[in-house]
Amino acid sequence: MTRTLHLIKHGKPFVIPGVPAHEWELASDALQGLPGLVERLQPRPDIVISSEEPKAKATAQGLAAALGVRHRPMLGLHEQLRYTAPFHADVQDFQADIHRLFAHPDDLVSGEESAADARRRFGHAVNAAMQANPQQTVAIVAHGTVISLLAAHAAGVDALELWQALTFLDVVTLSWPELKLQAARS
Repeated sequence: MTRTLHLIKHGKPFVIPGVPAHEWELASDALQGLPGLVERLQPRPDIVISSEEPKAKATAQGLAAALGVRHRPMLGLHEQLRYTAPFHADVQDFQADIHRLFAHPDDLVSGEESAADARRRFGHAVNAAMQANPQQTVAIVAHGTVISLLAAHAAGVDALELWQALTFLDVVTLSWPELKLQAARS
């Protein structure tokens, strides 16, 4: 039976230089676009699952409340590991790191996880989430890099282009278990 999987990028974080990105909370206005996201989620999710990272978890809690469904955080849905990656005050420097990550997926470019390793880990976590939650339509709130890596790999599209197009509170919709791209960039 084919199911629907919505992969959703978390809301805008409150960036704190010197604090690892996986600890960032949401910005005060991060969920203003939530009503628009809810309208774009077709079919509507029966459950919202999220990464344990604060920005994804808070986004998922808001989304689940707006939909009137349960929220469940799960391990393994976090962003590409970047504990030791330098903080880039200049957005262009950060984007250059991401370009290298996508250009050299098997190499450890920045942080502790290659793009290929992050995609495999995230893919296994998504698979576990889908197996543990039998609902027809599942939303997973996670992070731009891992969403782009998995969706692009499954659909045979360019991961960097998908990453560049994916905004905060954006969604990529796939069929499950085929991982056929249904919709990207709502």
